[in-house]
Amino acid sequence: MLEEMLNFLARAPTLGDIPLAWSQGGPRPGTGGLYLRGVKILQSKTDLLGRQKQRCRAEFLLRLCLPLPAGDGETALANAQRLAGLQAWVAAESAAGRAPRLGNCEPVTEQLRTDGGQLDRADPGGTALYSIRVLAEYTIQY
Repeated sequence: MLEEMLNFLARAPTLGDIPLAWSQGGPRPGTGGLYLRGVKILQSKTDLLGRQKQRCRAEFLLRLCLPLPAGDGETALANAQRLAGLQAWVAAESAAGRAPRLGNCEPVTEQLRTDGGQLDRADPGGTALYSIRVLAEYTIQY
């Protein structure tokens, strides 16, 4: 699951020049990190044969360390457009069925979305740390 999500996000056009790794991201500008914050079971059902079906939501956090010189409005705007572009790309890829499959049944019900894109902190040295949540809902049967 982790490797699939990392490879999927690495294909995003707005992240093409940013290498991604499994980490919390930063502190070097132009790098990104992705980590799994957790998986929540939304619904659980057991059929007559004892097979269990669970609807789950995995939450990832993508952090990007980008240049942001003090007082540079153009770079701040470009960074914001990068986050907005990533959100639009993830939505389009999910709607087209090209997002990674995390479950083992009902691929039509799998959903991938982003939310909460924000600036976490700006450092006086000219860098900024941005984060965006990536949420994947899927169904798995045991």
